Amino acid sequence: MTIGSVFLFYRSVELMMGWNNQSHDPVEALIISFLANLFVLGAFAFAGFAWPTYQLLPEKYYKIKNPHGLVSFSRKIGIGIYQKFLLNTFWRNKDQRRAYFNGTKSGINHWIMESKKAEFGHLVPFILLFLLSVWSFRLGFWKMAFINLILNVLANFYPILLQRTHRARLIPILKRIKDSANNSA
Repeated sequence: MTIGSVFLFYRSVELMMGWNNQSHDPVEALIISFLANLFVLGAFAFAGFAWPTYQLLPEKYYKIKNPHGLVSFSRKIGIGIYQKFLLNTFWRNKDQRRAYFNGTKSGINHWIMESKKAEFGHLVPFILLFLLSVWSFRLGFWKMAFINLILNVLANFYPILLQRTHRARLIPILKRIKDSANNSA
């Protein structure tokens, strides 16, 4: 995984070094933007599979400050539809889902840790690719900036929001588990 991550970092840098040299017709803009998103996201995803990269951010970052507001916002922008899309495509394998959450009380903590890993794996690429969109815009590559931004929102922003929404929905469950443990003690 580490070697794959290093390779994709190298490919990302190589692609961005040639960013000014693209003709940027719509098809090329789509292909180059897709590759940029794929390489940057893959580099951080592989790093996150190999190393606990999510721990680079303080625990405070992962705390959900307004869970009801987050869940409400997520519903309004269609996170449920996005989640169904993922469950019917990339996450259709039930064994893959069980590795994320096995359905037990103890599995909730594992789910939270996995959601932090996934969130971090999308957060840094989101920031970098957003900056790449801004740079493209400043260079006058409007199509490239727009396509890159749309792909970045779909490939990184929505997954970040989905992971945060998962944790927001777990807050009442964790509270009930904690309260029942305190009542039985």
